[in-house]
Amino acid sequence: MRAVPFAEEEVRCRSGVLPIGSVLVVDDDDDMRALVTGSLTRGNVPCTEATSGEAALERVMANPNAIDAIVLDVVLPGIDGIEVLRRLKCNRDTEHIPVIVMTGTATLDPQVVNGVELGASDYLAKPCAPTVLLAKVRALRTRAQAERKLRHELRHALLDATSDPLTGLLNRRNFESRLVESSAFAVRHHQPFAVIMLDLDLFKGVNDSHGHAEGDRVLVHFADAIRAILRADDVAFRYGGEEFLVLLRACDAFRATEVAVRLRDELHARPFRFSDGTQAPIAFSAGVAAAEQGECFASDGLVARADAALYRAKRTGGDRLELG
Repeated sequence: MRAVPFAEEEVRCRSGVLPIGSVLVVDDDDDMRALVTGSLTRGNVPCTEATSGEAALERVMANPNAIDAIVLDVVLPGIDGIEVLRRLKCNRDTEHIPVIVMTGTATLDPQVVNGVELGASDYLAKPCAPTVLLAKVRALRTRAQAERKLRHELRHALLDATSDPLTGLLNRRNFESRLVESSAFAVRHHQPFAVIMLDLDLFKGVNDSHGHAEGDRVLVHFADAIRAILRADDVAFRYGGEEFLVLLRACDAFRATEVAVRLRDELHARPFRFSDGTQAPIAFSAGVAAAEQGECFASDGLVARADAALYRAKRTGGDRLELG
């Protein structure tokens, strides 16, 4: 997992803002497409259109959250409706979107049966009564919006359970599983692996002199600096209070030390500004422990070594790094 600011979906989740979707009508017959979209629009259902399977997939994949439901003709040029449906249901980002398949035959032809087996929510025979079309689409759209709300709430709960609400970094609860996963990966692939424990120096003095609100801002500033210097595969945690921890895949002790030095340089380049306008550099102590390539190691033992190294760094005055 990449140690970066919240992804767009996470930001939306935190803000409580849910997208309002439209219904995608897919039919290459201009008259039929106009009939369907007209019926839905008169029923106050927002619509968007596509004239081919390729165009439909492109529209949906560009923003799955913008589509509440799809009315999909079975017979289309190029990629037919059944193949469109199959691709949608095989994709985790689009499998939840309800689809009504339309057929030009009055009887239930094999293509429609195939569509239902693939996960279509309903079917309609063309030409369909506008009232029936509107009722079915409204029902599916209501269900889709309720399911989106549920997914939003579940995602929100997951974020609360695994991330630190102040800094946005992963929290200590999430640390143990990530540590085991990352260290097992390193052993399995014969890669080095490193842990850095970080602790802000003189942080109590910040809270005492400037207040806890300013102390919180310092923690966020420090977390942002950590994000700025990490690679995509590195993972950062707020371990507790002013203590942070970083897991570094494919990283030996020398490179882990370089990471800590880059963090120091990053903080020197962007000193913290208090609300009263004064500036102060943010100093920290660090303990680094690493397992070399091919080394079998206990993940908790590696953390204990980093913790002991951090303690030595703090005991000798802080603003320094020690190897464990």
